Amino acid sequence: MTKHFKISMALLLGLSSLSVQANDKTILVLDASGSMWEQIDNKPKIEIARQALKAMLADWPADQDLGLVAYGHRSKGDCKDIETLMPVGALDASKMGKTVDALIPKGKTPLSAAVKQAAEALKYTEEKATVILISDGKETCDMDPCALGTELEKAGVNFTAHVIGFDVAKVEDQKGLKCLAENTGGKFIAAANASELNKALVETVQVPVVEAKVAAKEPPKPEPAPLPKASITAPTTAEKGTLIAIEHQSDQAGIEGHVFIYAQGKEQSITYSSVHPDGERYKPTELRLPATIGEYVLRWKDDKEQLLAETKITVTEARITLEVPESAPKGTLLTVGLSAPAKLEGHVHIFAKGKDQSITYGYVRPNPQGGYLDAELRLPAEPGDYEIKWLTDRNELLAQAPLQVTDSEIKLTAPASASKATLLKVGLTAPANLEGHVHIFAKGKDQSITYGYVRPNPQGGYLDAELRLPAEPGDYEIKWLSDRNELLASAPLQVTDSEIKLEAPSSAPKGTVIKIGLMGADGLEGHVHIFAKGKDQSITYGYVRENAIKGYDPAELSLPAQPGDYELKWISDRNEVLATVPIQVTDAEISLSAPEQVQKSTEIQIALKGPAGLTGYVHLFAKGKDQSITYGYVRASSTQGYEPATLTVPDVLGDYTLRWLTERNELLTEAPLQVVEQISE
Repeated sequence: MTKHFKISMALLLGLSSLSVQANDKTILVLDASGSMWEQIDNKPKIEIARQALKAMLADWPADQDLGLVAYGHRSKGDCKDIETLMPVGALDASKMGKTVDALIPKGKTPLSAAVKQAAEALKYTEEKATVILISDGKETCDMDPCALGTELEKAGVNFTAHVIGFDVAKVEDQKGLKCLAENTGGKFIAAANASELNKALVETVQVPVVEAKVAAKEPPKPEPAPLPKASITAPTTAEKGTLIAIEHQSDQAGIEGHVFIYAQGKEQSITYSSVHPDGERYKPTELRLPATIGEYVLRWKDDKEQLLAETKITVTEARITLEVPESAPKGTLLTVGLSAPAKLEGHVHIFAKGKDQSITYGYVRPNPQGGYLDAELRLPAEPGDYEIKWLTDRNELLAQAPLQVTDSEIKLTAPASASKATLLKVGLTAPANLEGHVHIFAKGKDQSITYGYVRPNPQGGYLDAELRLPAEPGDYEIKWLSDRNELLASAPLQVTDSEIKLEAPSSAPKGTVIKIGLMGADGLEGHVHIFAKGKDQSITYGYVRENAIKGYDPAELSLPAQPGDYELKWISDRNEVLATVPIQVTDAEISLSAPEQVQKSTEIQIALKGPAGLTGYVHLFAKGKDQSITYGYVRASSTQGYEPATLTVPDVLGDYTLRWLTERNELLTEAPLQVVEQISE
């Protein structure tokens, strides 16, 4: 029996070019580049894409083979990061949904190579093949989507690529995507948000239904539904770069779509803005005008790109100026005055004269009192001729002004030499408004060891920058670098050796607190740590503090409770060893005395015996348990030895253990204790 195709209304409205035919093989190519983390309506684009794809998969025809390719999801900066995640075959919607959920956007956008890989997997030179590409940006690797489209169309039996540009607002970025689709006979659809992405995916997968045919010929196609009556109202003239409001009128509510702007006589739109229905009416659409004066046409098109209404607009010249000095010192903060009509946007950039690579930029922000706030940007450290340019977010030039960046006296004042590990103060001489940090480098090396801050002095000039010198003697360089890592000034420095040592007893009883004398040049810092000999894990430490008069106060630390060989080390805050000395922790007689039996809920006193300098607490534990029930304090006596520790025993009868623990919870000694109902006479 012969068959015929049942044509859907969407196909009758011009979407047949996007439909995937029954029994075709299709591969979906998904952009998982780093930009898919950007948000639309406070939701990451990758999450919007995941939800839209799952909705599409739910309606995917059972007899339609589908595969999945993704790019940019495994590594940053890798143009070869393309992976066939699911070969073309019968759809497992659940598996594909989970596969898409697992994608983590990271890298570049090798969209052309990904489409080619999908085409080759479909054997496009032998069989009919369809690829659906979803991308949120232009090609960022070394391939031309236009040329690829031509190549695939020429070599393929019947190859088609449909392309959905997701949140690709710039016309320049749309060109390659659109060209790839058109060169293969496919369709390009711009989707600005979640709703539009869902609709675009629905359009790409509408499949004609195969039915039994009674007559030998297909039934005639019904006439397309008439378009609604519609019009748009906009200013007849407006200044370049400004934001205009466009009103919509129609005899039909709920029409969506976009308003596009075209240069008169041109077929390529410059930009667009979405149309939003508001009940029976429409919200005004705001659209940014081009920066080039001339005649333009505004066109309202529905989601099927059918023209509903259009009107002309003349983009006129505007008085847009940048207020900048003729010259300014290198590295300083430049303030640029902005004079222009309201509602302009973009950034103020600085370029080396004759170059097209922006060095840095400042923001264009409206002033709440009217006009614009000054734009601020940091000048380069290289003297020369530059250009200040106000560019729109579409990279169109609104205004420009020349600027000469002049040389200036920027210098560092530091001693020719200084002792290792000390705090160095560096004087800064320079024009106002410089920034950055003062770094120290080993001579001939490009890795900063540490840095100090550049801060203005409220009385004028700059406060001294402070930085901690390395513990390794040798030749170094002090460098003032901008926040863009440009060199503003440098000075040599020799870090000299100096005597730094610790004075401690050769041995001391376990658990005791010892005092360690510190000797070294002024301006040292860090901590004195104790390590088990041959180990690199600090057990505890004491503080390094300069004495108010001279030298350093002794550092104090509590020795471990385990006898053995240890090392005391003076370590800087950068973990550099400044000095070391061995110490032997010896065993000691430490005991506590208490009655063997005590009546429940009574207060008891525990006698403590041990070498001077012990600390910690006397804890009470239920026998065999490691959770302290209560504790008493260990306090040295004002005369000799220790005051008795006092604690109240619980009202639960049973066997307990008294333990003298250090503040690090190390056991010094213990004794049993029994809590009874009443002490026998």
